[in-house]
Amino acid sequence: MLTENSFGILSFGLGLASIAVLRISSAVHTMPEADSVLINGKIVTVDKNFSIVQAVAIQCGKLITVGTNDEVKSLIGPNTKVIDLRGKTVTPGFIDGHAHMDREGLRYFYPSLEGAKTKAEILARIEQETQKVSPGEWVVTTPVGQPPFYFDTLDLLRKGEIPNRWDLDKVAPNNPVYIRHIWGYWNRPPLISVANSKALEVGKITENTVSPYAGVQIDKDLNTGQPTGIFLEWSYVPTIEFNLFKDAPRFTHAMRVEALKKSMEVYNSYGTTSIYEGHGIAPEVIWVYKDLWTQRKMSVRSYLVISPSWDAGKDNAALLRDWAAYAGGKGFGDDMLNIGGVFLQLGGDPDVARLCKAAIPYTAWAAYIYDSTTPQEFEELTFTVIKGGFRFNSIAASPTPVLNVLEKVGRVADLSKQRIVLEHLSLVTQEDIERMKKLGVVVTTIPASTIWKYGSDTYSAMAQKTPDLIMPLKSIMEKGIPAVLCTDNVPPSMLHAIWTTVARKDRLTGQVISPSQGLSREQALRGATINGAYLLFAEDKIGSIEQGKLADLVVLDEDIMTCPEDKIKDIKVLMTMVGGRAVYTAAGGPF
Repeated sequence: MLTENSFGILSFGLGLASIAVLRISSAVHTMPEADSVLINGKIVTVDKNFSIVQAVAIQCGKLITVGTNDEVKSLIGPNTKVIDLRGKTVTPGFIDGHAHMDREGLRYFYPSLEGAKTKAEILARIEQETQKVSPGEWVVTTPVGQPPFYFDTLDLLRKGEIPNRWDLDKVAPNNPVYIRHIWGYWNRPPLISVANSKALEVGKITENTVSPYAGVQIDKDLNTGQPTGIFLEWSYVPTIEFNLFKDAPRFTHAMRVEALKKSMEVYNSYGTTSIYEGHGIAPEVIWVYKDLWTQRKMSVRSYLVISPSWDAGKDNAALLRDWAAYAGGKGFGDDMLNIGGVFLQLGGDPDVARLCKAAIPYTAWAAYIYDSTTPQEFEELTFTVIKGGFRFNSIAASPTPVLNVLEKVGRVADLSKQRIVLEHLSLVTQEDIERMKKLGVVVTTIPASTIWKYGSDTYSAMAQKTPDLIMPLKSIMEKGIPAVLCTDNVPPSMLHAIWTTVARKDRLTGQVISPSQGLSREQALRGATINGAYLLFAEDKIGSIEQGKLADLVVLDEDIMTCPEDKIKDIKVLMTMVGGRAVYTAAGGPF
């Protein structure tokens, strides 16, 4: 057993916890020297037996020993970094199966209105920004309301605390001002944006301007008919900056690169070490990932699914053949960046799709190309994608229509090894579960949206006799279907997702939604780690703490297996390691 007397110890405070870094001054070894070891911990391996061990040793980014303190002792050499966990819990790095990670960093660009809760406070921020630019230059801000969810935005409008064009004109008479809308899934529509008179002039928006589609409301003064500068959009995917405000500054490539680095830092701070982007990534954002990958600045392993721009008038099969060399089968890439598979949308708003496609390659908040398909088009594209050798990904909140199509494809193609991905599962019947099992699908779920944000709404809207339909993760897992937990960036914390699947509480009422479907902590942790590795075709490399796997680890300040249930969501990450490298350490930590 290693003791404090065995080594010189340098301690670093981590809130209530501390981690000690030990170094050996001299020793003779016959075993290979580890680059680093973690000792004296509760290390939850998430292996087949859900083993708990004391220590691990890491060399060249991989785990070379997983076991007791004594078992790693022989691997400690003069240059080995020894981290004394002092009883803290370690889990495999979290794997977010539907992350929308790149979007997180975009919140931090353009002047922030965070904390401005009244019209006067918002106007004061705008006035400050006009002093930083020349007359005629745009002032573009982040959305009104409090991030990350913007739950209060509609209340601000109802209370008259959102300024109109004339309010903005008083503090910015010489600059076009545009207060950007939120990304709809952070909260829900209506999405609110505001412009002053100069911005309306640039956009040629007058009392005669026709809304680009029925989902956009151009608010007008009841007496004069003039636009007030307030715009409401009744869609989760906003389009207004693609048309009415197409001349306003946009997210640039350079911004996106910096934003993605920031996003990775945020996700690392929540213990996320790998992500899967099943909703698809558009070419402009794949380029951003490639830039960071080329610079070796990625700190989150990323698997990107292609987001195509389908065209009924073109040969989509020929389009797919051009992608097959790198995106077919399991995809193409390395341990940090992989590209593979195709996303298909069933349904969707054709007007939103039309406006989004007109802006390609620009995708604003989305990062994917929004599409709309009829059932017939969806079926034809599904055949094209799967027969072309591509992994199929689709959102299937209620999976029956998608399963109907997949079963048709399954009559002419072998789907058993495809690891088809059905995303955002919400209302699922027992029959759906049986069918998914036969097809060999992988499912992803968004607990924060389905349960925490909107659970009581869904529960109330359904017949109370079928409550187990709401995200029935327990039934899905017990059937042997790999189920993966995801954040959808709402919020980006996998610990929040884990807590939601265990507690299943609605945020407003505290109501427990479908309590019989609550996961055990072991099941939830598997859903956040090894099941995610299976989603990435990487279960032999990551997802559990086992000898030979990559050293992706998270050190927590609470024991996730035994702490009070409601504390799970608030557990702090002390350190995150990717390939044995500390990519995040809490303030005062050892690296």
